[in-house]
Amino acid sequence: MAAIVVDEPQSSLGNHPPMYVETIRRLYRKGADTQLTRILSRLLPGDIAMVINSTDEMEEAADIFNLITQPTQAGETLQNLQEEYQIHIISSCTLDRAVAVLENLPPDTRSRILSKLNPEVGSHIMNALGQETRNEVQNLLQYLPDTAGTLMTTQFFAIDENTTAREGLETLRSLPYHEFVFYVYILDEHNRLSGVSSLRRLLLSPPDKRVGEIMDRRVHTVNVDTPQEEAAKIVTAYDLMAIPVVNDQGVLRGIITVDDLIHVIQNADTQSMLKSVGADSEQSQNILTQAITSIARNRLPWLVAPFMGGLFAAWTLGEFEETMSRVIQLSFFMPMIFGMAGNVGSQTAVVAVRGLATGVIQVSDYFALLRKETKTGVLIGLFYGACLSLYALLVFKSSTLAFVVGVSILSNITYAGVIASSLPLLLQRMGHDPAIGGGPYVLTTVDVLGVINYLMIATLVYGF
Repeated sequence: MAAIVVDEPQSSLGNHPPMYVETIRRLYRKGADTQLTRILSRLLPGDIAMVINSTDEMEEAADIFNLITQPTQAGETLQNLQEEYQIHIISSCTLDRAVAVLENLPPDTRSRILSKLNPEVGSHIMNALGQETRNEVQNLLQYLPDTAGTLMTTQFFAIDENTTAREGLETLRSLPYHEFVFYVYILDEHNRLSGVSSLRRLLLSPPDKRVGEIMDRRVHTVNVDTPQEEAAKIVTAYDLMAIPVVNDQGVLRGIITVDDLIHVIQNADTQSMLKSVGADSEQSQNILTQAITSIARNRLPWLVAPFMGGLFAAWTLGEFEETMSRVIQLSFFMPMIFGMAGNVGSQTAVVAVRGLATGVIQVSDYFALLRKETKTGVLIGLFYGACLSLYALLVFKSSTLAFVVGVSILSNITYAGVIASSLPLLLQRMGHDPAIGGGPYVLTTVDVLGVINYLMIATLVYGF
């Protein structure tokens, strides 16, 4: 198993990172490479990554990165960079520099970066890597994208189940470094995962006791083909620090550590958030580095539904022109009634999408969620309906108007919650991404139905 030895960095940006960011940028613009190299050598890799991630120009990012002289520090820094910076930096490095940096990365990160490179560049770098490193990369690249196999690291500590506790500890001491040693994985004679033990249990066990006798056989595992998000849900649900990855025969192939899964969770949350507001993954990139035409091209399709919904709402208002012209005060309350329903819909949709993403809510919970949101909507609607009715009565001295606006906001808020909670679950049931149910589609539906509901109530009550 390959080992990664990490040098101890000397200092951190502390409580004033913006000041250091500006200092480093100023030195870069002045061409003070010697002074800048000295400063970078004293900083934590995470802090250097923060500086590079904040740059708007890829060339500037690559130039600053190439001033990091220590390969281990460079590897740690690259690991903390955004993906687009990682790819550009490795692509623009000299071959020797790229190899030195990649050799100091965990296998999973190294493989992911190489898989994103231009095929010609990636092949050139692959051929220059050491044989052991190249084998690790090829092993990880055989798995499907976004699966546990591509995220796992092959650096883990595993021993045979017939090994004694003393022998296990001696083996551990003989290894220079392992990415993760909180868990000790126990294997049978066929390298199949039999159980797991904490390092603490191994340390406290009688020296001559077999690890097969102290291990816990209730091991949470994922298959190499398990989606990464599913692995993240398991780790979150059981509060694990790492999860072993096995193949179809139960052979241990690697582990996924919690720090790698944090990125998966963050990316999933980012994608859900973007989709819930009608955006896509490309808009999660640095907006300052994107072309205006690219931004507009990404956003335009998501706005078709609201645009068409707005046209339909305008047509609906035209159909109720007589109602609006006879009681002009009805128009005064339209922003309030439609806005409140839209806000309730947004809140409910976010809760539903988040619940589905974390596993708290299942598709089978549809009717339970529907009942809950209906009751909640009625309660909220009654409160704001009473407030709005009282306002209409005091200001316009009309009990009929007060009744219309009160009933309208009550019904609009109630059905907004029902629609916003139903749509994500229905999308999930049909095999679609439920996150799009929290975006423009649900808000457009709520707005259009709100217009129809409000004006129909007014027409019926006033008897037009």
